[in-house]
Amino acid sequence: MKKKINFIVALILGITFISRAQDIPIQVINSSGGGGAVGATGYDAYYNIGETVIATTVGGSTFVTQGFLQPCLLGKFGLMSQAANNDVSCLGKTDGFISITNTLTGISTAAQGQVTYMYYWYPSTVCPTNDCATVRDLVPGTYSVLVVTNNGTLTVPSDSVKIENIVINDNTAPCLINVFNGMTPNGDGKNDFLFIENIDQYPNAEVDIYNRWGQHLYHATGYNNIDKKWNGTLGNSDALAPTGTYFYVISLGGGNGKPIKGWIELLHE
Repeated sequence: MKKKINFIVALILGITFISRAQDIPIQVINSSGGGGAVGATGYDAYYNIGETVIATTVGGSTFVTQGFLQPCLLGKFGLMSQAANNDVSCLGKTDGFISITNTLTGISTAAQGQVTYMYYWYPSTVCPTNDCATVRDLVPGTYSVLVVTNNGTLTVPSDSVKIENIVINDNTAPCLINVFNGMTPNGDGKNDFLFIENIDQYPNAEVDIYNRWGQHLYHATGYNNIDKKWNGTLGNSDALAPTGTYFYVISLGGGNGKPIKGWIELLHE
């Protein structure tokens, strides 16, 4: 009888031991998959759909599983880049531009502050230093850019996005002229002559300058801001006109509308 009792006690103890060994939750990922943050590592773990995974140890930065497939640690930043572009404004201008904006997902805000970007443009002449999120003064054409993250001290791999076929279109509309109505003809290279923006688009333009009493001081056909420009002189002489207000009349020629009239303030500094 004594031996039989010992056998029963041993059996009961064995059952208790086995019961404790099975005190581990079994996870079955549903049809939508699953996953989440892995401890304090900053990683996310994602599991294959429908796979059985048993969590045996979870603590701190350690995450150990048992099952047919282990979790896949995704270290990519989730970089997304978008391009905004403007065509050239008018005929013959080279003022197109492209601007890139970037967003990161799957990485903390603090970690994003450590990320910098490199921009590899094609053609490379638009930004030889590879650090331009925005490129300006573009001629009509097709451009591409490879955006690459530089992760600094982070342990996750860098990411990249390539944006191709960004088109800057030409424009056949003539540019509107813009007259800068301040002059200080003192030879310092700033506002020394009457600058008329986009006047080069009108090779037959005629420019006339008058003083406040209607006296004619200057005339030019084919005004170009280079060798045909008003330097604030009286007629064809080298004498400068006195400080005061003067008036211009610009005829663009070629049937381009009525003459354009306005005023200029000339100052001696």
